[in-house]
Amino acid sequence: MTDDSKIADVYELAHRLDERVKELNCLYGISRLAEDRQLSIDDFLQRVVDIIPHSWQHTRAACARIQLTDKEVSTRKFLQTPWCQSETITVNGKYFGKIEVCYTAEMPASGEGPFLKEERHLIRAISERLGHIIERNLADAELTKWYEEEKRLRQRLEQEIQWRVNFTRNLIHELKTPLTSLVATSQLLYEEESEGKLGRLARYVWEGANNLNNRIDELHDIVRGEMGSINFNPKPCDIGQLLDDIITETKPLAEQYDMEVEIKLSLQLPEVYADPVRIRQILLNLLNNSFKYASDGRRVIIKASVRNSCVSIEVRDFGPGIGDLEQAQLFDPGYQTIQHSKRSGGLGIGLSLCKILVELHGGKIWISDKVGKGTSVIFTLPLLSGKSGEGKKGNGETV
Repeated sequence: MTDDSKIADVYELAHRLDERVKELNCLYGISRLAEDRQLSIDDFLQRVVDIIPHSWQHTRAACARIQLTDKEVSTRKFLQTPWCQSETITVNGKYFGKIEVCYTAEMPASGEGPFLKEERHLIRAISERLGHIIERNLADAELTKWYEEEKRLRQRLEQEIQWRVNFTRNLIHELKTPLTSLVATSQLLYEEESEGKLGRLARYVWEGANNLNNRIDELHDIVRGEMGSINFNPKPCDIGQLLDDIITETKPLAEQYDMEVEIKLSLQLPEVYADPVRIRQILLNLLNNSFKYASDGRRVIIKASVRNSCVSIEVRDFGPGIGDLEQAQLFDPGYQTIQHSKRSGGLGIGLSLCKILVELHGGKIWISDKVGKGTSVIFTLPLLSGKSGEGKKGNGETV
């Protein structure tokens, strides 16, 4: 091999190396541009298309264009000529556009017309990279859109919650102010005139006012419970004594419905960690439902036993029972079974409130029922050692 041949080979190798360096610089430049999140997609594409011609063999004669389904960018004085190399851009597996590199004048033949075979690999690599970058940008844009929508809906929800808080506060105040006076006055009247027709009328007014007052308190608790701001003060409780006290308290109401309440407790029930006021509220709601809707069964059984790390309490009646389809909705606020809605003018919030209060303790509540054989409502409370209800006092907002 002559010296001239060796020199020619060196020049050829240097030329090829220079071409490869230009190709690598192109891909590196595109990657750097992709990292700049401040660039809009239009600016990004324009800078990419300006980089491309410098990576082709005949740089001065090269021009480039990127055509997408919704936009087009190109180098200055782009000219569509017969000497063109192109590659499609796919996004999420679908056609999204193409890249074109053209020579404005005829050039010597290489591997693919006037283009090098390495330039085919390069334009393919550019199109794949652009496809991935566009996919990411579209995903980011979609994510931003949904984030802004979620932000808008959250703000709207917060406004509606605040409106509801203010409305409920005002409503409770408007109802409670005259009602407090009515309860006190009717009680005083009943105590003064407890005999005869006037006494009976005074008792009806007093009981009706108390009933309305309790309904308002339940509605207030439902709203507070949904907001996580319900008053909740758990402490060690003797559940057996608490159940005995409630049986004694509800005895007059049970007699009014001609019902017998039976209590079955496991020996030496351990203490539970609970709010006795709220447990009383749960049991009074459940017993009241049994008295009103299962009085045909003539009796109610209350059972309490230990299950794992909880005390399980069951209130069972022997009424007509509830169908499977209705059981799933019983704990929804305002829902009443068909037979209950015909026999009661209540709001249908008792069981919903029970669910909120039980879950506030860290327990669970469910229904076991057989149509025609009565209904059992069962709920659990944590043992004193577990203290599952700690830390669930809500956000403290006053409603």
